Order: sequence, then C-alpha cells, then structure tokens
Amino acid sequence: MIAALLLALNLLERWRDTNSHASNARGVKAFEQKKYAEAAKAFAKQGQSSVANFNRGTAQVAAGDREQGSQTLAKALEDPSLRADSFYNRGKSALDAKAYDYAVHDFTEALKVNPRDGAAKRNLEIALAKKQAEQKQKGGDNRDKNGASPKPQPQPSGGADTRKGDPNGDALLRSVQQQEQEELARMHRARPERVRVGW
Repeated sequence: MIAALLLALNLLERWRDTNSHASNARGVKAFEQKKYAEAAKAFAKQGQSSVANFNRGTAQVAAGDREQGSQTLAKALEDPSLRADSFYNRGKSALDAKAYDYAVHDFTEALKVNPRDGAAKRNLEIALAKKQAEQKQKGGDNRDKNGASPKPQPQPSGGADTRKGDPNGDALLRSVQQQEQEELARMHRARPERVRVGW
C-alpha cells in the first residue's frame, strides 16, 4: 500500500515536470522572484516553440548568460509577434555587455517592427551615445589604413556636445544614466498582460 502511494507520488511529480503549462507557470514564478537560472531551466522543459525560446532566452540573459540567451532569442525571431520584443531583449543584453554595434542593430530592428516603441528609441540613443563616447575615449588614433579619419557620428540628443567638463555633456550623461536605470527597473518588472516573460 505504501509502495503504491510512493509510486503514485513519484509518477505525479514526473508528470508535473513534463507538463508544459506547469513548467511555464514555474518559470514565470521564478522569473518574478528574480531566480533567473531556475526560470531558464523551467522554460527549457517547454520545448522549442517560439514563446518557449523567447522566455528561456530572456531568463538566460537576465541570469547573466548573455551569449546563450541571445542565441535562444534568435530562435524566437521566427515568430512575427515576438520579433520586436526579441530584438529589444537582445539589444538590452548587448548594451549591458557594452557591445554597442550589436545593440544599435537590434534596437534599430525592433524599431522597424514597432516604430512607436519609446523604450527601444531611448535605448538606441543610449547605445549610440555610449558608442560615440567610447570612440572619443579611444582618442584621435581612429584613422583607417588609408590614413582617413572616420566619418563623424550623428549625436543622438539634439547635437549636445559631450566633452568632459561641458555642462551640456554632463547633463546628457546624467540623463542617459537615468534612462538606463529606468530601463533596468523596467526590465525586471513583470508584464502581467503577457503570457511570456520579458522586459
């Protein structure tokens, strides 16, 4: 009798682990609790659907596994309804990793899908500003092999000069930092109206 009960409990536990709906619920709960690695494992049990890849990739990025998360999010790009969010999350991952060229690309692609996405626009501006600041910091030795200087990059916020000590540049930097903090906070907030997780 006890052996049958233990066997039934063991089978119930195995069924629960393979149930896609239960895996999704555990993943969402773990993500909301900021247990991102646990969430990624739960979402991995959902299979290879676009939503499962989006959820798993988002959790992997949030857990710090940016490279694997970006690869998983790339699989979710096949679903047109997930393209904008997938590009946005990959762009955030690239921005956090200071891979500004990739961030610019992904935020631009997100805006092609959803031109009204204010968060993608702000993050694109942040990526462009940081890329430009990085190029300036590297100094004047940015000549190509023919000795020509690179073309100047457009400035994202009304052409404000970002030189060190310049009040306008300092204000722009503070603004960009504040926007970045807001985006990080937004990234970790749950989206109750969606079934999938994300920023």
